Amino acid sequence: MDYLTQFIIPVTGLKPGSHQFDFEIDDSFFEHFEYSEIKNGLIQLHLVIEKEDNLLVFHFDFKGKVKVPCDRCYEMFDLAVEGKERLILKFGGAFHEESEDIQVVPFGENHFDVSSFIYEYIHLSLPVRRVHPENEQGESTCDPEVVSRLEDFQAEPGPDPRWDVLAQLKNAKKSKK
Repeated sequence: MDYLTQFIIPVTGLKPGSHQFDFEIDDSFFEHFEYSEIKNGLIQLHLVIEKEDNLLVFHFDFKGKVKVPCDRCYEMFDLAVEGKERLILKFGGAFHEESEDIQVVPFGENHFDVSSFIYEYIHLSLPVRRVHPENEQGESTCDPEVVSRLEDFQAEPGPDPRWDVLAQLKNAKKSKK
Protein backbone atom coordinates (compact mmCIF):
# COMPACT_ATOMS: atom_id res chain seq x y z
CA MET A 1 0.00 0.00 0.00
CA ASP A 2 1.33 3.43 -0.95
CA TYR A 3 1.99 5.66 2.06
CA LEU A 4 0.24 8.68 0.52
CA THR A 5 -3.10 6.86 0.01
CA GLN A 6 -4.04 7.75 3.59
CA PHE A 7 -4.26 11.39 2.43
CA ILE A 8 -6.89 10.64 -0.22
CA ILE A 9 -10.25 11.74 1.16
CA PRO A 10 -13.41 10.01 -0.17
CA VAL A 11 -15.45 13.17 -0.82
CA THR A 12 -18.59 11.53 -2.24
CA GLY A 13 -19.05 9.32 0.82
CA LEU A 14 -19.08 12.20 3.25
CA LYS A 15 -22.44 13.27 4.61
CA PRO A 16 -23.20 16.98 5.02
CA GLY A 17 -21.68 18.35 8.20
CA SER A 18 -18.30 18.35 9.88
CA HIS A 19 -15.76 15.51 9.58
CA GLN A 20 -12.43 15.24 11.39
CA PHE A 21 -9.22 13.49 10.41
CA ASP A 22 -5.90 13.30 12.27
CA PHE A 23 -2.59 12.58 10.57
CA GLU A 24 0.97 12.19 11.76
CA ILE A 25 3.36 13.66 9.22
CA ASP A 26 6.81 12.10 9.55
CA ASP A 27 9.93 11.33 7.49
CA SER A 28 8.00 8.89 5.30
CA PHE A 29 5.76 11.72 4.10
CA PHE A 30 8.64 13.96 3.02
CA GLU A 31 10.40 11.06 1.23
CA HIS A 32 7.57 11.04 -1.32
CA PHE A 33 8.37 14.57 -2.48
CA GLU A 34 11.60 14.57 -4.47
CA TYR A 35 12.59 18.22 -4.02
CA SER A 36 11.47 18.66 -0.41
CA GLU A 37 13.64 20.99 1.69
CA ILE A 38 12.54 18.93 4.68
CA LYS A 39 13.86 15.40 5.02
CA ASN A 40 12.97 14.76 8.67
CA GLY A 41 10.14 15.94 10.84
CA LEU A 42 7.25 15.06 13.05
CA ILE A 43 4.08 17.08 12.70
CA GLN A 44 0.59 16.50 14.04
CA LEU A 45 -2.07 17.54 11.55
CA HIS A 46 -5.73 17.95 12.39
CA LEU A 47 -8.03 18.26 9.38
CA VAL A 48 -11.65 19.33 9.67
CA ILE A 49 -13.84 19.08 6.58
CA GLU A 50 -17.16 20.89 6.46
CA LYS A 51 -19.31 19.41 3.71
CA GLU A 52 -22.14 21.33 2.10
CA ASP A 53 -24.13 20.47 -1.05
CA ASN A 54 -21.59 21.41 -3.76
CA LEU A 55 -18.77 22.58 -1.59
CA LEU A 56 -16.22 21.27 0.91
CA VAL A 57 -14.17 23.48 3.21
CA PHE A 58 -10.91 21.95 4.48
CA HIS A 59 -9.39 23.41 7.66
CA PHE A 60 -5.77 22.32 8.16
CA ASP A 61 -4.24 22.84 11.60
CA PHE A 62 -0.72 21.54 12.14
CA LYS A 63 2.07 21.80 14.70
CA GLY A 64 5.38 20.05 15.10
CA LYS A 65 9.09 20.14 14.34
CA VAL A 66 11.13 19.69 11.20
CA LYS A 67 14.86 19.28 10.77
CA VAL A 68 16.39 21.93 8.50
CA PRO A 69 19.91 23.22 7.84
CA CYS A 70 20.93 26.43 9.58
CA ASP A 71 21.48 29.28 7.12
CA ARG A 72 24.50 30.46 9.13
CA CYS A 73 26.46 27.29 9.98
CA TYR A 74 24.63 24.71 7.83
CA GLU A 75 24.27 22.34 10.80
CA MET A 76 20.88 20.62 11.02
CA PHE A 77 18.54 21.70 13.81
CA ASP A 78 14.92 21.23 14.88
CA LEU A 79 12.66 24.08 13.84
CA ALA A 80 9.18 24.42 15.28
CA VAL A 81 6.46 24.85 12.66
CA GLU A 82 2.78 25.46 12.96
CA GLY A 83 0.01 26.82 10.85
CA LYS A 84 -3.65 27.03 10.03
CA GLU A 85 -4.81 26.98 6.43
CA ARG A 86 -8.13 26.78 4.63
CA LEU A 87 -8.92 25.22 1.28
CA ILE A 88 -12.29 25.35 -0.49
CA LEU A 89 -13.18 22.55 -2.86
CA LYS A 90 -15.98 23.31 -5.29
CA PHE A 91 -17.59 21.00 -7.81
CA GLY A 92 -17.76 22.19 -11.42
CA GLY A 93 -17.14 21.22 -15.03
CA ALA A 94 -13.39 20.42 -14.94
CA PHE A 95 -10.30 20.53 -12.75
CA HIS A 96 -8.93 24.04 -12.28
CA GLU A 97 -7.67 26.43 -9.66
CA GLU A 98 -9.85 29.50 -9.13
CA SER A 99 -7.45 31.01 -6.62
CA GLU A 100 -4.75 29.81 -4.26
CA ASP A 101 -7.36 28.61 -1.77
CA ILE A 102 -10.20 27.54 -4.10
CA GLN A 103 -9.96 24.36 -6.17
CA VAL A 104 -12.61 23.16 -8.62
CA VAL A 105 -13.05 19.44 -9.32
CA PRO A 106 -15.49 17.85 -11.76
CA PHE A 107 -18.89 16.70 -10.57
CA GLY A 108 -18.73 13.00 -9.81
CA GLU A 109 -15.13 13.10 -8.56
CA ASN A 110 -15.02 10.50 -5.78
CA HIS A 111 -11.74 11.29 -4.04
CA PHE A 112 -9.51 14.26 -3.31
CA ASP A 113 -5.79 13.96 -2.47
CA VAL A 114 -4.73 16.50 0.18
CA SER A 115 -1.07 15.37 0.42
CA SER A 116 0.28 18.03 -1.96
CA PHE A 117 -1.59 20.74 -0.05
CA ILE A 118 -0.20 19.48 3.27
CA TYR A 119 3.30 19.49 1.77
CA GLU A 120 2.84 23.04 0.46
CA TYR A 121 1.37 24.41 3.69
CA ILE A 122 4.20 22.98 5.80
CA HIS A 123 6.86 24.42 3.49
CA LEU A 124 5.14 27.79 3.39
CA SER A 125 5.20 27.89 7.19
CA LEU A 126 9.01 27.80 7.19
CA PRO A 127 10.62 31.18 7.88
CA VAL A 128 12.72 32.76 5.13
CA ARG A 129 15.78 32.85 7.36
CA ARG A 130 16.44 29.69 9.34
CA VAL A 131 19.10 29.91 12.04
CA HIS A 132 19.70 28.15 15.33
CA PRO A 133 17.75 29.73 18.16
CA GLU A 134 19.64 31.68 20.80
CA ASN A 135 20.20 30.18 24.27
CA GLU A 136 19.01 31.69 27.57
CA GLN A 137 21.98 34.09 27.62
CA GLY A 138 21.10 35.42 24.15
CA GLU A 139 24.05 33.69 22.48
CA SER A 140 23.90 31.84 19.20
CA THR A 141 23.72 28.05 19.41
CA CYS A 142 25.32 27.69 15.97
CA ASP A 143 28.50 25.66 15.56
CA PRO A 144 31.08 27.93 17.30
CA GLU A 145 33.88 26.92 14.92
CA VAL A 146 31.87 27.93 11.86
CA VAL A 147 30.75 31.20 13.47
CA SER A 148 34.40 31.98 14.34
CA ARG A 149 35.47 31.37 10.73
CA LEU A 150 32.64 33.53 9.43
CA GLU A 151 33.75 36.38 11.70
CA ASP A 152 37.33 36.04 10.37
CA PHE A 153 36.07 36.47 6.81
CA GLN A 154 33.96 39.53 7.53
CA ALA A 155 35.60 42.55 5.98
CA GLU A 156 35.82 45.72 7.97
CA PRO A 157 33.56 48.26 6.33
CA GLY A 158 35.68 50.95 4.76
CA PRO A 159 35.11 53.72 2.30
CA ASP A 160 33.46 52.62 -0.89
CA PRO A 161 35.81 53.44 -3.82
CA ARG A 162 32.85 54.21 -6.05
CA TRP A 163 32.13 57.29 -3.94
CA ASP A 164 35.73 58.50 -4.45
CA VAL A 165 35.13 58.81 -8.20
CA LEU A 166 31.95 60.79 -7.59
CA ALA A 167 33.76 63.05 -5.12
CA GLN A 168 36.44 63.75 -7.75
CA LEU A 169 33.76 64.71 -10.27
CA LYS A 170 32.12 66.98 -7.71
CA ASN A 171 35.44 68.63 -6.86
CA ALA A 172 36.27 69.08 -10.55
CA LYS A 173 32.91 70.78 -11.09
CA LYS A 174 33.55 73.15 -8.14
CA SER A 175 37.03 74.07 -9.39
CA LYS A 176 35.63 75.05 -12.84
CA LYS A 177 33.35 77.66 -11.22
